[in-house]
Amino acid sequence: MGQIKQSDKVNKLFEINHLLTTSLDIGVVLRTLVEEARNLLEVSDTVILYLYDREDNVLRVAEGVGIDIEVMRQIAFVPGESLTGKAYAERKSYLFAEEDILKQNMANMSPENYQAYFEGVYRRHIKSAFSVPLLYQDECLGVLIVDNFENDGQFTDDDIRIIEIIANQSAIAIVHSNLFEDLKKKNDQLMQSIDIHEKFTKAILDGGGIDTILALLSRILAVQVKFQDENLESTSTEYPIIRGRETLGSIYIGKDINTLSPLEVVAVEHASTALALELVKINALYEKELHFREEVFQQMIEGISYGEFKRVQNYVNWNSDSELVCVVLEGKHNPLWKSDSLLDKEKFIRSLENICQNISNSTFILSRTYQAILIIPVTSEKVVDLIVHKISDQWKKQKDMIFGMGRKVTVGKLGDSYREALDAVRFGKTSGDRFVDYSNLGFERLLQNVDPSTLSLFVDDKMGPLLSMEPIYIETLGVFIRLNKNHKRTAEHLHVHPNTLYQRIKKMERLMNISFDREVDWINLMIAYNLYVTSHNA
Repeated sequence: MGQIKQSDKVNKLFEINHLLTTSLDIGVVLRTLVEEARNLLEVSDTVILYLYDREDNVLRVAEGVGIDIEVMRQIAFVPGESLTGKAYAERKSYLFAEEDILKQNMANMSPENYQAYFEGVYRRHIKSAFSVPLLYQDECLGVLIVDNFENDGQFTDDDIRIIEIIANQSAIAIVHSNLFEDLKKKNDQLMQSIDIHEKFTKAILDGGGIDTILALLSRILAVQVKFQDENLESTSTEYPIIRGRETLGSIYIGKDINTLSPLEVVAVEHASTALALELVKINALYEKELHFREEVFQQMIEGISYGEFKRVQNYVNWNSDSELVCVVLEGKHNPLWKSDSLLDKEKFIRSLENICQNISNSTFILSRTYQAILIIPVTSEKVVDLIVHKISDQWKKQKDMIFGMGRKVTVGKLGDSYREALDAVRFGKTSGDRFVDYSNLGFERLLQNVDPSTLSLFVDDKMGPLLSMEPIYIETLGVFIRLNKNHKRTAEHLHVHPNTLYQRIKKMERLMNISFDREVDWINLMIAYNLYVTSHNA
């Protein structure tokens, strides 16, 4: 190669500057840099460009001439390693004109990097070299290395100055190219994101439902996805479906979310939003259905004519002579569902429907305030108990419920069974019983609609003095009542001598000024005692 005149070098620098600044293609910029750098130097055999990898904190080969670039791509210099790492770490150019200095500065090269380098330069031994950092403001983007393997000439300071000029121009061009590539990439992602958003929006507007949304997401991710309505423990393979502060369920993706591309994550996010909207829509329709059921139920408990019954007969699937039992479910201490949860009520009522579907599919189920109401056609002796206990078994760990059951009636008397079921629930709340069948209640039926203060006064009047005595007397009276005034069995149950029991009974009679043998006194005392026990178990 003949010597290049100084004026030609200046003109060439202008041409290179033009080439670097007119292209935003990073590949064109890098190729121009290494090719034109070698063209300007008489003794160069190879020009290698290393760019800094922020993620791994190493310098990797980005472009080069006079080398086997595929082999060289295996190199990963850490800052300070070999000629390249030295120029990067110290942010300055270095000229290595003597072989012993070259060997000294290449001595810290790792065996793996040296092997890749030696094979990449076709097993040649370097005679001289220089390194120039690519600096942009306070940042070093990489290093340009120029090697001489076969020429007898030497690199000069002018050679370094020329390559520094090209390096500075290239640094600016690389930054601009990277900015352009980032902008182009973000724009492409935005357009793809908009396209994904439009697809999910169309799926919602077309009324495809949950299955259509999941099918669309499966195509985008090329993996089977599922909707899970249970609030399971969050994992890396599930993406939550959130509305406000409530988690409505999750999308099971089948692979780690962290392995998804940014665009795939966008697709999952859009799918989650679409599913949330779909679940809200389904819930709104279900609430409308429950409201309609409540209207039908209200008509029936108010008394329905034969003509009106025929109008709703297909909906309830009963005959006019069907025997029905009303069952009311209510939380003992807390509501059956959370008022601030969108799906809590729906999930609970739907679970009742699923249970009844397998036992008595003609059961009419509705909600009223915080109660669940079941109207069960009595098709067998066991059907009501079977449904009630199935519900209890499924929900006993999550909800503390009371079941109130009215008597068996025909459609025209449904209001009576409903009111009886409400009375049974009220009794259960005071007695502590979880299952209360109104037909099994005794005098308790008569007390359900009596003012509590009246009952409290009755207890105080009939057994007030006993309440101030030692607790053993209340216990003794309770056992005596349960064992139907049997003195021998009561004494045995209490593990006391019959004379001790006799003395306790006489003391109670004397303080309350009554006789246990007088029928009216005994009846009043039993009622007062049961009222006292009921109120203290509430």
